[in-house]
Amino acid sequence: MTLAKIGTDFLYVYGVILTEELQHSEIPSLKGIDQKPIYTKKYKDLAAVITPVNAPSFSQQQIDLLVKDAEWLKEKAFHHHEVIAAMHKNTTVLPLSFCTIFQKETTLESFLSEQYDAFYQKLLSLKSKQEWNVKMFCLKDKALEYVLDHNPAVLELKEKLTFMPKGKQFLMKKNLENLIAAQFEVEQMKWWQATNQELLSVVHEVNLRKNWGKEVTERKEDMIMNADYLIETSNTEQFLNKVQEIEKTYTTLGCTFHVTGPWPPYHFSKMEKET
Repeated sequence: MTLAKIGTDFLYVYGVILTEELQHSEIPSLKGIDQKPIYTKKYKDLAAVITPVNAPSFSQQQIDLLVKDAEWLKEKAFHHHEVIAAMHKNTTVLPLSFCTIFQKETTLESFLSEQYDAFYQKLLSLKSKQEWNVKMFCLKDKALEYVLDHNPAVLELKEKLTFMPKGKQFLMKKNLENLIAAQFEVEQMKWWQATNQELLSVVHEVNLRKNWGKEVTERKEDMIMNADYLIETSNTEQFLNKVQEIEKTYTTLGCTFHVTGPWPPYHFSKMEKET
């Protein structure tokens, strides 16, 4: 592999891979974020995947201005992901943050030296693994029907309400409304916790994320679970079958699942940034 001449350019780093894997796979022949070649900088058992970038165009001050441009950010962030995803197809990759930039090669070498043990151990732990994301959605009206007909606390209060004098029923109806709202949240929590527990039997690691609102998902259902799972590549089919089995259980409750992957291990990597 031919190394490009750096000159006065800065170095943009996509991620770190294991040097030994370069013996069996080449770095994808993609243009870098500044339309220059992508190559590797080796340090012992690690290899940083890098590309030269124009120093003035990728100075911290300039980047701080450019990230405010939505189109520029979308284009460059997607490129960053594309390169990491291409690397992930044939190598174990530890992704670094978008716009991880070093002013010179010696600074990059120092960074790899300082982080060597942590990066190497992390890469070993990520070998032969993939990241998958599972989102669980719930249709409120359908789920509410289940709570009204099956939740023990709600059923008990509804029964008491039928035997109360009409004068007391008004106040108790308010209490019932509050109870239904509270138990609705409790039931949904049970559902996603049970789902996560079942999936843990076939995954290596889990990362629970915040749920997205409807203004983001643009769906009529509420998101009640948003989780990343790190799995052995050999367990992919087992994992996907497990999700399908679980979905059948919760369909009658108004729940559906959205699964995406495989992704590079973004949420299971120690992300470092040095400028």
